[in-house]
Amino acid sequence: MSISNTGLRGELLQQAIQEQIKQFIIEQHLESGAELPSETELASHLGVSRNAIREALKVLQTLDIVETRHGQGSFVGRFSLNALADGLAFRILFDVKRDLRTLRELLEIRQVLECGLVSRLAEQVTAEQLARLDELVQAMSEKAQQGQIFPEEDRAFHVALYQPLSNHLMIQILQAFWDAFHSVRDLLPGNVKSPIATVKVHQRIVDTLQAGNGSAAAEAMAAHFAEIQARLATENSAASSLEDC
Repeated sequence: MSISNTGLRGELLQQAIQEQIKQFIIEQHLESGAELPSETELASHLGVSRNAIREALKVLQTLDIVETRHGQGSFVGRFSLNALADGLAFRILFDVKRDLRTLRELLEIRQVLECGLVSRLAEQVTAEQLARLDELVQAMSEKAQQGQIFPEEDRAFHVALYQPLSNHLMIQILQAFWDAFHSVRDLLPGNVKSPIATVKVHQRIVDTLQAGNGSAAAEAMAAHFAEIQARLATENSAASSLEDC
């Protein structure tokens, strides 16, 4: 479909080009990693310049819809939520000098999602998945004993926790929220909570799942978030709240 004679200019033309490229991906049923037509082919197909196509691809790349590989061309992206996480992190940093409203609101969304999801896990989690959670808690504990923090293990724990639900979009959303918190953790004021206390919070969640008690798992998660919310009561406690998210 040519959009050269639509009369669109500037930003509106760019938006139209981006929408056409996205529509092409959908209509052609292209999977992540599939190669897209060249800039020349897209320009000819849409009736616009190569420069306009190049700019559109750059925008779509920031959204993980398109991946451009130097010397190879453009490919369908991973459709991750990295852009969402980056936007949330910036919003938190923008607001933190005045108040922690955005941080509290994002935490509230996480609490609603995670408390609702964790209660369903008791009936679905397997012995193998529980063993993986135990392994991650043990890795956290080993670092905590040395006074170290463990962001990699923490993130892996939250990913592994919800794998039994097989809801890939939900996992991506929770990962984006987690990444937003931890990307600004070190820049916020306040004292970091003891890593040993953080380990205990995660261990309690695993213990309730191992007991097959969904309601107790939800209570453990709720208590975890209640503790975080309490530490967010004043601006000086912001950093410690992020340490055990």
